[in-house]
Amino acid sequence: MLTRNPPKRRAALAVETAIVLPVMLFLLLMLLVGGIGVFRYQQVACLAREGARWTSVRGSWWQLDTGGTMPTQNDILQNAVLPLAVGMDASKITIQVEWIDGQTGAATAWDSSRRNPVSVSKTNQGVTNRVRVTVNYEWSPGVLVPGSINMASVSEIPMSN
Repeated sequence: MLTRNPPKRRAALAVETAIVLPVMLFLLLMLLVGGIGVFRYQQVACLAREGARWTSVRGSWWQLDTGGTMPTQNDILQNAVLPLAVGMDASKITIQVEWIDGQTGAATAWDSSRRNPVSVSKTNQGVTNRVRVTVNYEWSPGVLVPGSINMASVSEIPMSN
């Protein structure tokens, strides 16, 4: 009876592990960092939507109804955006708020668009004016990916009655 000796494979498992394990760990870590990046982008989009929603209900008519003052861009950042920025570096979040005229479509910076609330008429029930909020976030993925990624999201909502 003739027997064949199997080829000697000493240390083959160690060599294969040394090649495959670092590649697999790198891919796993990149998948984790990518997932965190997608989560941060979704969070930035949520911040833009919430900032626009919060601002849309605090325009001139809100000022007439409550006797309060219209919020500034910093008020919008502090009261609508930052409370939802859980786990984010607040110093890397910036917002830009614009008032969009429904008649002309012209965009005006929110803080410079202070309209006299007395001139606002409540007889016009059609909502034509809009508010646009842009949120920017400078995200640093960490040690594995050098540098930072600028994430931005824009949300535009009609002003409420």
